[in-house]
Amino acid sequence: MNDKRVKKDSLEVSSQPMQDELVAIKDRLSAIETIQSISNATVVEKYVEDHLKTDKAKPIMRECETPRTRTYLRDHFNFNSDAALDHHFKPLREADLIRQHVEDDGTLVFQWSNLFRRLPKSSIKKLLGDGK
Repeated sequence: MNDKRVKKDSLEVSSQPMQDELVAIKDRLSAIETIQSISNATVVEKYVEDHLKTDKAKPIMRECETPRTRTYLRDHFNFNSDAALDHHFKPLREADLIRQHVEDDGTLVFQWSNLFRRLPKSSIKKLLGDGK
């Protein structure tokens, strides 16, 4: 699996007003996620705990504090295939603890969702441990 987004032969239209609207929508969504995480911190913590079930879930979450490619994660954790990675990774994505992001160069990376990132640092440390 390639970590770059596949470019298709198509026409791409962009305008500054569309870009501004997209940024405004992302900002509003981020604010909502922040409020949700802060006001429901204990509920979100329990939700996260309930989804860190596999033995690699916490290490994967710790790694995704920094944006990581699928290839990096597969190699870092010595998985033989993408399917082996997905056994641990897919539940985290489906629970919205990890989100996919496209870098400016088209690389697909995965990082903490805003819901998780906005938890207090002490909660994140308690949930993920120190990694040692």
